[in-house]
Amino acid sequence: MFNMDKLKQAGSLMKKMNGLKKKIDKLETIAESKDGNIRVVVQGTSNIKSIKIDEDFLPQVSAKDLEKNLIKALNEAMKEAEKSSKKIMSEVTGGLNIPGL
Repeated sequence: MFNMDKLKQAGSLMKKMNGLKKKIDKLETIAESKDGNIRVVVQGTSNIKSIKIDEDFLPQVSAKDLEKNLIKALNEAMKEAEKSSKKIMSEVTGGLNIPGL
């Protein structure tokens, strides 16, 4: 027999998850290089909103060092964004890791 209560619960859960995904999309995570010369802002879990490089830093650094610092800051911002996203999603999933969320 088809259980309407279970269907309603599933619909309610989907609404909550969609609301949380919207919340995650608006989330902003900021990371800086150790020396503070590079600042990265990631929106949601994967969209880079901005990259700020201190103008005084540019004449002092090689392209290779700038690239290394930029990669480190981006990776840190993405890692923190993912942590924040998982924390928000655990509100609905109770800590379960559901693929695709």
